[in-house]
Amino acid sequence: MTSGISEAVQEATQKLRPVGTARKRSIAAFYSLLQYDLSILWRSWIIRFWFLLTVIGSVTAVLLARNYSDQTSFFISWALVLYSGLGSFVALIVSASAISAERSFLGVAVISRGIAPTPYLLAKLFSRSITILSLFLIVMIPTMFMVQAQGLTNDMTTSGMLLALGYWSLMLTVLVFLGVTFSVMFTNTLVGITVLGVFWYMGLVLLAATYAGDLTADGVLGGLPLVLRGESLMIEVSTILIIGGVPLLTLPFIATRIVNSRDM
Repeated sequence: MTSGISEAVQEATQKLRPVGTARKRSIAAFYSLLQYDLSILWRSWIIRFWFLLTVIGSVTAVLLARNYSDQTSFFISWALVLYSGLGSFVALIVSASAISAERSFLGVAVISRGIAPTPYLLAKLFSRSITILSLFLIVMIPTMFMVQAQGLTNDMTTSGMLLALGYWSLMLTVLVFLGVTFSVMFTNTLVGITVLGVFWYMGLVLLAATYAGDLTADGVLGGLPLVLRGESLMIEVSTILIIGGVPLLTLPFIATRIVNSRDM
């Protein structure tokens, strides 16, 4: 991995060395590191194993919707709830180990090539977000539309499904940004994953406890089936977008400030 990062950075610097502008060198470094990190992630056994599990889960959801008379919003709601629990764990590991796992050789591989920490950090943010969102959307989008088309009792609307996809995409992106920020804050990968995992899953439990009607199969889903049916209120949508948008705007600045203030 050390040589891979060095080659990616060296390629970026060599391309723009004749030009000589720091800004163009940083942009080239960002794209080279982004491509390198994406290639590493898609070769990871964790990513491939999780993708296989989600495909199996999506096939199961379609088969259940085709053979049982429960409303389709019930099946997809449970699919999303399970993804928020299990998928969050994968996103947490992938993001919280983004920088801390490479810290031992980061200075030699990146800084010595004349590349500032900021392009490296931004490449990690984008690559981890693209990977996690791709894993989610590639499987969930066709699953939702197949369940809607083939379910015995469909009650979902296209607008409701797209809104739910937007909610979950926002949630996963926030988690990735948090994970990369924690990876900058904690030099020990295991400590960063543990601390973030405790806070994240405590938040999910509190959220479920707040919105769950009761401890039944339908009650624990809260208002998620209503979202899939297209019955969300505009005030709810605006509130969620604000809550999710604030960390997306602030976390990159916080992580950049931390990474630039430390001796890599």
